[in-house]
Amino acid sequence: MQETASRRDFLAVSGTTLGGAWLALHLPAVQAAAAYARRAAAGRVPFSILTPEEARELDAVAAQIIPTDDTPGAREAGVVYFMDQALGSFGAQFLGPIRAGLLDLLKAAQARQPSAPAFSALGFADQTDVLRGLEKTPFFGMVRFLTVAGMLGDPSYGGNQDRIGWKLIQYNGGHAQLPPFGCYDANYHRQ
Repeated sequence: MQETASRRDFLAVSGTTLGGAWLALHLPAVQAAAAYARRAAAGRVPFSILTPEEARELDAVAAQIIPTDDTPGAREAGVVYFMDQALGSFGAQFLGPIRAGLLDLLKAAQARQPSAPAFSALGFADQTDVLRGLEKTPFFGMVRFLTVAGMLGDPSYGGNQDRIGWKLIQYNGGHAQLPPFGCYDANYHRQ
């Protein structure tokens, strides 16, 4: 149970850091990517930017960043579809570095297990160890950002599938909490 709480804390903090400011500046493009991700995940639409192999590897990395345990993770939220759309729009500048990072990821996976055809073919524990070695790289930072953005996207704009990310951090979707109308101004109207 403690592991889930720390993951929630990580996601809550991640959503309020510098990435939040960047998201605000690029909100229309992020919303469009999230809408595409929702449609793609629902209909298993082919990827438009990523190859199936790249998508499989990024999905495996995202599933390590926000794993499935007693709650759904990045895989169930369709984060890889968000990544595909993002890399073809507002995040296009990340595509080259992410593709280069995927090659480094394969090398690291094969250093861990020489017979492994891909990172996604490793077991969960081996994947975790490989990613620990890449945690401070720009590749991992970009993939982590796209994972969190895809996980916490606003569902009204096609964000996270079935509000999985919001349920994970116990967010109800309200932008502001207001008292019920009439409660705070009742005395004013009686005069």
